[in-house]
Amino acid sequence: MGAGVWDVVEESQRAVWSFTPFEHAGPLRFGMTHDRAAAAVDGVLETIGSRGDGTGWVPQADMWPVHYGAGAGVRLYYDRAIGLAAISIDARLGPQVDLDGIPLIGWVPSVLEDALFDHLTAHGLEAVFSLEANLSVPELGVVMRVQRAGDRVLTRPVLVAREWAPRCSDASQSHIPDDEWRVFS
Repeated sequence: MGAGVWDVVEESQRAVWSFTPFEHAGPLRFGMTHDRAAAAVDGVLETIGSRGDGTGWVPQADMWPVHYGAGAGVRLYYDRAIGLAAISIDARLGPQVDLDGIPLIGWVPSVLEDALFDHLTAHGLEAVFSLEANLSVPELGVVMRVQRAGDRVLTRPVLVAREWAPRCSDASQSHIPDDEWRVFS
């Protein structure tokens, strides 16, 4: 392992993105094409990899924070019918994502769950836990996952478009690609 493989960006060094369910996370709007998404984060993130099908369509793209220098900070998933359909944020390197004053990135899961449950209760919403123990709020298009950072795990959300929300908590039935469910470190 190289030096710093488990480093977590200091909170003060992260970009802060607001999140409005089914609309946007920071400059990324659900429904965008990949070209528009790349342009929206120009100067903050750069595309480091993408998977296309030879037709110019990009089903997945990894972007990294330009000023951090290594590691994917954001992974984007696309759906041919709607464009940008899911955004997952790296717990160690990605931007902070704020949902009504609650930062979703880089928390110890139990602490974030307490804050989210309070928020959900205040707004008459419910969370479900998937078979993989992911806290999910389909009514907001949020699946809270975790990611290893050395000997601890930190929260990393997958944010989905309205069309992907109904089954977003179920790894076997959701539209979220299989490789996303395997991300842990």
